[in-house]
Amino acid sequence: MTYTVAVFAYDGCFISGIAGPLDVFNIANTHNNVLKGLDASPLFSWKLYSQDGKPVKTSTGLLIPVDGNMHDVHGSDICVIPGVDHIYGSEVVQCARKLNESIGDWLRQLHHENTTLAANCSGAFILAEAGLLDKKEATTSWWLAHHFKNNYPLVKLKLNKLVTEDDNIFCSGAVTSYLHQCISVIEKFTGQEIANMCAKTLLLHTREASQAPYIPLSTRVDKLDDVVHQAIVWMTDNLNQEINLDQLASHLAVSPRTFIRRFNSSTGKPPKQYLQKLRINEAKRLLENSDLSIDDITNRVGYADVSSFRRLFKREVDLSPTEYRKHFSSMEY
Repeated sequence: MTYTVAVFAYDGCFISGIAGPLDVFNIANTHNNVLKGLDASPLFSWKLYSQDGKPVKTSTGLLIPVDGNMHDVHGSDICVIPGVDHIYGSEVVQCARKLNESIGDWLRQLHHENTTLAANCSGAFILAEAGLLDKKEATTSWWLAHHFKNNYPLVKLKLNKLVTEDDNIFCSGAVTSYLHQCISVIEKFTGQEIANMCAKTLLLHTREASQAPYIPLSTRVDKLDDVVHQAIVWMTDNLNQEINLDQLASHLAVSPRTFIRRFNSSTGKPPKQYLQKLRINEAKRLLENSDLSIDDITNRVGYADVSSFRRLFKREVDLSPTEYRKHFSSMEY
């Protein structure tokens, strides 16, 4: 059986979100030929579509011809939606809103017809704007989390996940995660054997794939509430000390209750949780840029028990401290 893929292209989208998935589906076809012979039917076939059937100009300025307009899409098994290039997250929201006016009903109809939707990177905003992700798990590029949460509060955003699937809708994280998404789609339609072959060809480690190791804690404090600003600066300078939040509030001349309320409002996190994030962030920096032992790093970021710190780091980053250093260290050992 051959599964049909419709790629929806639009002006300003990433060319990798168009060509990349097709390369992966083509690799699946190649492996199928090796297994079943050169005369075997392809596992996947594809066509490109735009809103009006006219060529689209990608974010790099390349003009891409298409096979038809979106209303020519009939009975496709899969619809791929690439992400949109952007400088600011607000641009992604504006693009999604504009597209929703013309393609929202079409996307909802595809979903109603049981077409598998696969949105890469900021393409998740397009599905969210159409209401297709409400009360469903989704992911997107980690740096767009703030804009996504503010605009689509009904979506269950799982930012650590590289790929999500819920109600026949796939979403993936930052740009190149379309590779992992395609492997998941291939597994859904053809089974694990072909999916594993494709992953090996692409040098992908699909097990426990996560965005978590790449997500930094935003430490920009210049636009924060002044009290919160001072608190974060003090925390950052004293990570290796036991920090009593009541005493810190008193030092900042506010009540503990007021301090916690203002901190939550300004950062979206309670002070203790933010402090933990600061400590993990500093541990990541030291693992990347120093040859300090894990024990020394544990002490430097304010933890007394190494085993507890290792468990916390693994929970937050999805890698152990040793694994993280192996992946991201700039030091030579």
